[in-house]
Amino acid sequence: MFLLFFRRMESLSIVSYIPDSESSSCGYCKEKGSISSGMWAHYLSAENYQALLDRGWRRSGRFVYKPVIPDTCCPLYTIRCNAKQFIPTKSQKKVAKKVNNFLLRGKGCTESPPIPDSTKKGLKRKDKEDDFMNKNKDGGIKEDGELNAVKEELKMLGMKKAKVRRMERSLKKEKECMSEKKDGLKTFSGSLEQLTAGSTSTTGEETYKHQLSLRLVKADQSDAEFKETFKDKESDCSEETFKSFLCDSPLPYSSSKSSPTWGSYHQHYLLDGKIIAVGVVDILPGCVSSVYFYYNPEYSFLSLGTYSALREIEFTVSLGLEFYYMGYYVHTCPKMRYKGSYKPSQLLSLSSYNWHPIEKCTAILETTKYSCFEDETPGGAKFKPSLRKVKLFFQGSIISYREGLLKSLPTPEQNKLTEFIDRVQDLAEFIIPVITDSASASDSDSDSEL
Repeated sequence: MFLLFFRRMESLSIVSYIPDSESSSCGYCKEKGSISSGMWAHYLSAENYQALLDRGWRRSGRFVYKPVIPDTCCPLYTIRCNAKQFIPTKSQKKVAKKVNNFLLRGKGCTESPPIPDSTKKGLKRKDKEDDFMNKNKDGGIKEDGELNAVKEELKMLGMKKAKVRRMERSLKKEKECMSEKKDGLKTFSGSLEQLTAGSTSTTGEETYKHQLSLRLVKADQSDAEFKETFKDKESDCSEETFKSFLCDSPLPYSSSKSSPTWGSYHQHYLLDGKIIAVGVVDILPGCVSSVYFYYNPEYSFLSLGTYSALREIEFTVSLGLEFYYMGYYVHTCPKMRYKGSYKPSQLLSLSSYNWHPIEKCTAILETTKYSCFEDETPGGAKFKPSLRKVKLFFQGSIISYREGLLKSLPTPEQNKLTEFIDRVQDLAEFIIPVITDSASASDSDSDSEL
């Protein structure tokens, strides 16, 4: 019953705080040096979770954690990409085109069609074109008034009219790209739809051999569509583990009339009606946060991890949100640096909680293991809460911080409360910790009180 009260109070949250852990095995360097703070979220509003993300926290199921910096072995930095200004790399474009080629032509046809032999004739003339283009690139982009001179020079090289027009279009396109970069207008929001538009049945004279569609469903175990997502072997992942890790979420679905509302979702990738991959995402007030992505290994040749990131960036833009959060960037682990290739991206300073361009951050991290990216002392900014506003959940009711002190809380619980306020800082005004009246009480006992 009491939990229902919190669900009506969308700006409040209730958690059981778990003190700083001892060193545990690190998933990145494999050493026993990972240290983090955590809390079990019984109920966590979307607004509060957004604020926690912007303070370096992250969730795994209902467990919300934050690495203890700089004590932990591998510093983890929250990374986000500006989805509305996203510019793909050549390799990211190549992945999108590979998927589209597969949808269009089938397996074994993921690369662009080979150039016919007929187009390989006249290589000497092509060399002249390349020499001419290189010369003009070195000299800068021609203005409109100079295109006639370009045309005349091309004619002098003996090129055909079609090639002349092609060269003119190339020069104009390069000029437009330079202008867009100069004005800061070049984004991927328009071309992203083109690169990922492989779900239509026909294109020109060709018909797609496969259909790819995306379906968004709530991460709700009672949802009939949701049950399709669990297809793993028991030996690899039990259904209970799967549900607790990827399905059980503390985020309520907001009462907003907008669709989709804030909350946790599974994005199904359906190939010819069959689920081949699932992206787990949280839709929050200021971002789409990527939680996890898994796929059928039979389709690993499609680089679905990269492709899903492109689709989630597109999804973020479609919701009118600016940022796509990718979890943690781990510079000390080379295989985790790929997240920095989605640009423009920023890393969070755990000193001031300001965001910094990743190019600046990676240059610093090449010379030092930990950095706050600015002239601050490491360890996290101290935004002190108003203790008058801090509330506790104790013996079935909400009490003030002052009342809690008067009730002579057990020493372990008092220490836990002090550490909670230190870690959560001013968010303690909105996140209510469960305080037990027995030092031996477990989190499950706290859960039963709710």
